[in-house]
Amino acid sequence: MPRPFLAAAGLGEAEVVMAVGIDRARVGDLLRTRRRALQPEDVGLTRGRRRRTPGLRREEVAALCSMSTAYYGRLERDCGLRPSPAMLATIARALRFSRPDRDLLFSAAGYDVTEHRWGTTHVDPGLMHILGRLEDTAAMAVNPIDEVLHQTRSARALFGDLTGYAGWNRSSYYRWFIDPAERQRHVSADHHAIAADIVADLRRSSGDVAAAHLIGLLLDRSEEFRWHWQRPATGVTDPGSRRCRIAHRDLGTIDLHREMLCNGDRSQRIVVYLATPGTESQSKLELISVIGHHRFPA
Repeated sequence: MPRPFLAAAGLGEAEVVMAVGIDRARVGDLLRTRRRALQPEDVGLTRGRRRRTPGLRREEVAALCSMSTAYYGRLERDCGLRPSPAMLATIARALRFSRPDRDLLFSAAGYDVTEHRWGTTHVDPGLMHILGRLEDTAAMAVNPIDEVLHQTRSARALFGDLTGYAGWNRSSYYRWFIDPAERQRHVSADHHAIAADIVADLRRSSGDVAAAHLIGLLLDRSEEFRWHWQRPATGVTDPGSRRCRIAHRDLGTIDLHREMLCNGDRSQRIVVYLATPGTESQSKLELISVIGHHRFPA
């Protein structure tokens, strides 16, 4: 399958999507059932006083997916064009579909999906539930090779949109050793320590298929990565929390704490960036969240 199609669909090279017939009635039923089972609080929305609709409203789902209410309504009413794989993935995230239910949705829409453990943007529903309550906090969901699967509004304001990369560039670990621009977000004095942390994390994740592929790729392409990889392991077993100093072009250094929360099988995790209350860094973080990344690019 041509790579441009995969990139446009939000899929990796190891995820194959073949279009067959669409069961519009089944798609509509799956969407309606899931929408009615959710409450506003489940997706980070505020419940109004005069809510009579069971579950979420169609316009609320449309807003979560950044699409028009009319378009989403046509999907539930069994009419309209076949949604693209990227659109279905967006809807599945917004409605907190489990992985099996997501596959049912894709199948009903006429896509035969053969998936591996990498190359997918689906986020664990439990993690999405947490992210929905962290919209005012810089947080993101990532996989073992640090591909960003979802960002909160505040995280996009701080770092820009990190979900638009294609191929191996989707991995920030790959970009760190291959693309010098990736390091511009961080204070130069921290670069060596960050590289060592990345290598240590990949050692921990080496049983993951994608991580194993990435390790082989970086050993072949990056002399710096080889140097770190050949050094004895430090014995650190958990990435845990660490200091993270962001080098912002307009606001200078923003001193943050990075915290992690993993799902059950450690296949995905939430990364949260927090500033110490009452500090200048907290003020800078709040300013970026209000003004937006487009005004103060990192």
